[in-house]
Amino acid sequence: MTDELELIKARLGTLGLGTCREEEILRELSEHLADHAAALEAHGVAPDDAAREALDTVSNWPELRNEILSAETEEANMNYRTKALWLPALCTFTLSMGLLAILQVSGLRPSFFLWSRFIPIHIPWLIALPMIGAIGAFWSMRAGGKIWHRLLVSQAPTILWLSILQIVLTLSLATDRHVWLVFKLNALLTYLVAWVLVPSLALFIGAAPFLRKPRAQA
Repeated sequence: MTDELELIKARLGTLGLGTCREEEILRELSEHLADHAAALEAHGVAPDDAAREALDTVSNWPELRNEILSAETEEANMNYRTKALWLPALCTFTLSMGLLAILQVSGLRPSFFLWSRFIPIHIPWLIALPMIGAIGAFWSMRAGGKIWHRLLVSQAPTILWLSILQIVLTLSLATDRHVWLVFKLNALLTYLVAWVLVPSLALFIGAAPFLRKPRAQA
């Protein structure tokens, strides 16, 4: 088994993926070739010939090496994005929407005034948004997320609401353009302020301390 691993390693070359991971890959490849050799032996092929024919099934070792490295790199990138972007963003979104749902179920009526105009928004929810933005950005930072990862994570709720607004606008313009221009401009402004601009600012305030590059240690 050791000789087979050394032979495969010699043909495959160094992968540069770390000792443990390379050993796992070599072991998996060796087991696959051993199964193939065993199948050949079952058909009457001598053990040495079967092992040699199993190795010869890999016609292009450099190409196999490149395929392994490509798969490993893609998997590493997916794991990184999941830990630094998707999971923290899901956390930010869940905390934000969960708190909003609790306030809605509790019967607390929304209220927010801006320029003598009533904007429906929950004040306790708005006060909690900086903390939620900070949690998401901190999580992303701890997972090695870049600054733009942390910013996107903190803005996950408002990105969704902005997407909903775009869908509503598209449907409104498609159904009746005149009605939208006359009656819905004020509703659009209200939505933008209450569910995009103000929450986005609150989330950004909380995330801001975690959007800086770490200082180089002396």
